[in-house]
Amino acid sequence: MRDSGWIASLRRGMVERSQHRWFLTLEAVELLYTTDHEHLSAREIARAGGMACVRPWVEGRAGSGRFASDHEHLPHLEEPHFAPFVEADPSCDIPPGLHEHPPWTVTARGLQVCVHRLATLEAVYRIAPGLMRSDQLTWPLDGVPLDAELHMTDFRLLRHGGFYHAVARYGDPLWVTFTYAGLHATERILRRKQAHRFWGLDAYVHGRDRYFRIANRVFYEDPEQVVEPSAQVIVVADGWAAELARSVLADSAPTLICAADGRWSDPVEVVPSRDRISDPAGHPQIGRPEAVRRWEARNRGVRAVNGPTAYRTLLTIAQFPAMRAAWLRELVRGSPRAFNEALDGFVEHGLVARFDDRLYLDELGMRRAAHLSRILVSVIRSRHGAYLDREYRRHELRHNDGVNRLVLQFAREGVAAFGGWRAEINIPDVTQIKPDLAILVTHGPFGAGAYCVEYERSATTPTEVHRKLGPYRKSAWHGRPVPLLVVSETERAARHFEDTASGLPALATDIAAAARGPLTGDATVWTRDGATVALHCPPIERARAATLQPPPAPD
Repeated sequence: MRDSGWIASLRRGMVERSQHRWFLTLEAVELLYTTDHEHLSAREIARAGGMACVRPWVEGRAGSGRFASDHEHLPHLEEPHFAPFVEADPSCDIPPGLHEHPPWTVTARGLQVCVHRLATLEAVYRIAPGLMRSDQLTWPLDGVPLDAELHMTDFRLLRHGGFYHAVARYGDPLWVTFTYAGLHATERILRRKQAHRFWGLDAYVHGRDRYFRIANRVFYEDPEQVVEPSAQVIVVADGWAAELARSVLADSAPTLICAADGRWSDPVEVVPSRDRISDPAGHPQIGRPEAVRRWEARNRGVRAVNGPTAYRTLLTIAQFPAMRAAWLRELVRGSPRAFNEALDGFVEHGLVARFDDRLYLDELGMRRAAHLSRILVSVIRSRHGAYLDREYRRHELRHNDGVNRLVLQFAREGVAAFGGWRAEINIPDVTQIKPDLAILVTHGPFGAGAYCVEYERSATTPTEVHRKLGPYRKSAWHGRPVPLLVVSETERAARHFEDTASGLPALATDIAAAARGPLTGDATVWTRDGATVALHCPPIERARAATLQPPPAPD
């Protein structure tokens, strides 16, 4: 097919190694799909039916010859026999006139979006086909029988909406959504996305005439309009994203969480559902899909992030600004040659700025990181943009060095530390907590869960320490105590924190002791009431692309 000019490829990789990524050429799109006419979308028809001023415009478009009104197409394949993901049944005759229009993913613009989302697609493409036949799902007693042929019969990537990335069907009664919780997923962002998870999408009931529900405000207020998938799969970038997904998303539908190293959460029970969601039908311009190779060659931000080492390097800089190059190399844990090539490429192409041997996201790097996490660039710029100012960098230099030294010490002990902004806690009208770092604890003096880490240089007197602990006291008073680990500049300041934090779940030490370690284990530098405190954390995940697949199906 490549020699015939039907398919072409790019060599790309993020979580997986760089390899050929295949797509259809314009010649193949015109051969496989019908492009000689279009259809009015359900939204256009609905608007025309309810607004007289719109109807002449719609009728004019329908009568122009480009729009066909003698038939319509459903947004999902409703006949599993004709699905491209299962073996065709030779006894089924293809109905005359059956045709399909090109999806947005075969267009030139659609391919560009897929390249931006490659880290998500690498995982989803491995998980989706065999999900229903894996041991990650259990069945209700009155639901689908265990011996059902639960092949994937339809799979669509979603262009619209800000929450779901893909939706797959497994026969008539089951459909599953796929979501990616990336580096910049915070509690506030995930809750906002979940609250508007169907915004901009068409939701409907399978098997009903005129089944479309237009997603507007009534959609959320009318209990009859509730739409629930059979299950949802959250692909997470790291352990912190998994913790957020468990606490924020798990109550909305049966939820499976898949980590980058292939580990799954506990199995869940699927729910048969007649609901569906899809992108609003549109009129995509095909363009020339082959041109994506020239686009990739011209786009410096896309070209530079290629391969697992480059991917991890960019995400680490995005999480810990002002990281020294030598420390970054130790954190990334990749091949030294691959790391040096990736970092030199980032600096050369303008993704990363280097000042005084410390690394920061440049403007192009902020945009690339936003594409990877599917969020607005302004979210990342609000955290990293100030570092491009010389005076701000100088003001924060010693503080950033101390924080990054703690990150490195945790990593040397085999523990992952996460950027503190990812652990941001907001209690409306009460307080806001923005720690410097966060870690996940499996066994500690204040139980298991997320612990905040603060590196404090300026608070040295009891009054300043009391002011620093103010947000944590307010949070505890309102029933949400936050475990806190404080690392101060001096031993005297650490004692002030221990004395002032009485009644709070907090421990303190100084930076010299923290640098010697250990920060975790059975005997740590942390003490409580004069006794050594044990602090155990999960090991750093070592992501391997080969493990990004569901466990084998039961015999």
